[in-house]
Parts: sequence; C-alpha cells; structure tokens
Amino acid sequence: MLLTNDWLADNHVDAFAFFLLEQSRLMAEKFHPYLYISPLYRVSINNILILFFTLVFPYRTKLLQVYKSYSMDYQIFINHINPVSIQESKLIVLPIIHEKHWVLLVGKLKEKVWKMYDSLPNPEHKNICHTVVSSNSYFKLYPDYYVYIHNINFYNVLFVQIKYLHEDTTGCFSSDITKWNVQAVRGIPTQSNDYDCGIFVCKYMEKAVRRKKPDWNALKDWQKHMPKFRAEFAFFLFLQTKK
Repeated sequence: MLLTNDWLADNHVDAFAFFLLEQSRLMAEKFHPYLYISPLYRVSINNILILFFTLVFPYRTKLLQVYKSYSMDYQIFINHINPVSIQESKLIVLPIIHEKHWVLLVGKLKEKVWKMYDSLPNPEHKNICHTVVSSNSYFKLYPDYYVYIHNINFYNVLFVQIKYLHEDTTGCFSSDITKWNVQAVRGIPTQSNDYDCGIFVCKYMEKAVRRKKPDWNALKDWQKHMPKFRAEFAFFLFLQTKK
C-alpha cells in the first residue's frame, strides 16, 4: 500500500508521529517540546454520527448506545493534555483527515495561533475565519451534528476539532483556543495528485516540530521525491514491527 498510489491510514500517521516523539526524547535539543494528538481522536464518534442521520429510528437507539461507549473511549487520546503538559510545551500537533484528505493543524501555544498545513490549497479556504464556530447559532444548538447536517466546507471540520478539544480539556488552556486565528502556512511544498497528502502531512509534521526553521523554498521538489519518501516510510514501518 505505501509503495503504491494510495492514501495513508490513521495508523500510518500515528506510527510516524510516535517515531518523532521517540526521537524528540532522545535528541531534545533538536525538537520543540510539543504535544501530539492522534487523528483517531473523535474520528470514531464522527463516523457514528454520520450513520445516525442515515438510519431509521429503531436502529438509532442502538447506535446511540454505541455513541455513548465511544464518548468514553476517545478520552484516551487526550489523557496527556493537562495544565502542566501544556505549560511545558510549545506546540500542539494534530493531523486531521476528512474525506480522504489529510491536513496538519499546529497550535502555537505562546503566540495563541493555529497554523494549518495543506498540500492541496484552495483559495476559497483562505477566507474562512474562526467566527464560523464562535458565532454560529446552529453550531451552538447542535455542536456534534452541525458539520453533517449542513455539509459545510471541509475546513470547518478543523474548527469542529478545535471546539471538541476545547470542550474536552476544560481548564487546561490559559485561553480559549476556539478564538485563536487559523492561518494557512504559505509557500510550502504542495502535491500534484490526489493521493500523497498523508505523506506530505508527515513531512510537514517533521519540519514543524524541529527547532531548525525549514527553508521551504529549498523543499519545493517534494513531489518529485515522493516515491523515495514512500519507500523510506515503508521501510521505517517495517523496522518498527521488528522491535
């Protein structure tokens, strides 16, 4: 799969992220202190909610029971988020997948801003602001269902995730993270197909957490090297299974 023209799965991105975390512990001087949140956070719940609106009533009762159990399970992905860990960190790193497209969301704790890395940028996405979440009355009435009822723009999913994180970590952050500006990172390498976004997100993540500031102009040819990146990624995962 990794050597073909296919999308990365959640577990692939998680495996690479855990490798980076391990490297950051061994070579702390080369990495920013950061907190990683798995793309599996809230994903299971969101998938259930999609089904909820497509099933007839008798099946919804059972589905709501499953929803309740998942509401407990997703907490394991944010157990490490607390006031102390936030105080000791500089970044929050959150890969997000929606309809087979990966983007990377990085929260800069000191600057109180979200940076969004997207390998398939769309000019329409640049105009979305945080008021989508903070001021929309429908979202306040239906916080879990809004994104599905109204089929809103992909990038509103980012704000839904931020709002979830804010609600699930009450008292941990010193400010309201839903009110931070979301800024698209410009000048980064982009893809020329519809399936390499996962690899790009892993590469963005690697650059974002390192202390050395990346020279994006010198990295514009990532797409050309994608077969090499995929081979390296596959070999890395193979080595991880041998540990």
